Amino acid sequence: MNSTIYTSPRRRGFTLVEMIGVLAVIAVLAGLLVPRVFSAIAQSRINTAALGYNSLKSASLLYFGKYGRFGGAAGAPTNAVAAWDSSVLLTEGFVEKKFETQMATATEVDLVAASANVAVTAAAAGTYDIAGITGNNTAIGVSVVEAVLTGVSADDAKELNDRIDGAALGLTTGTTADIKGRVKYDIATGTTGTVRLYIAHK
Repeated sequence: MNSTIYTSPRRRGFTLVEMIGVLAVIAVLAGLLVPRVFSAIAQSRINTAALGYNSLKSASLLYFGKYGRFGGAAGAPTNAVAAWDSSVLLTEGFVEKKFETQMATATEVDLVAASANVAVTAAAAGTYDIAGITGNNTAIGVSVVEAVLTGVSADDAKELNDRIDGAALGLTTGTTADIKGRVKYDIATGTTGTVRLYIAHK
């Protein structure tokens, strides 16, 4: 009787050199892709904020078209309403949700009474040099709809400005304050601060 012993073929694993080579390739690919992933995430925050801004502007103009003024609920005449998007636009169905963006820790859309006597600064409510050439474009008795974004980084503020106003209405060399156009802020590099967005006025 012939007895044959069958043995299964030995399975050969990766050698240490092969494993190191695979890990090196993965590390190189990760080094190339990770910065692009973070850049895409940052751009998505800016895109979302810009889209939300445009939607809010459209809703504000629809409100004005219905009532002929910016005011309170059901067109009640007033030129100062805090949280105007949630207390007026949302309750009357002009928007589906409160304006929010991931680039800020908090957001609020306010209706404020403007004053022609107040100079345009990053912190001055309701004052905007919309075209970037004429100073304060608002007047006494005018209502201004503006969004206030707090906790925004200097880089995100600049990106949002360039998306909405264009680079020409951005920061000048050696400054941290941008008071031209519809986006204004004063945020030092590496810190966070407040950004104000002009939406509409009348």
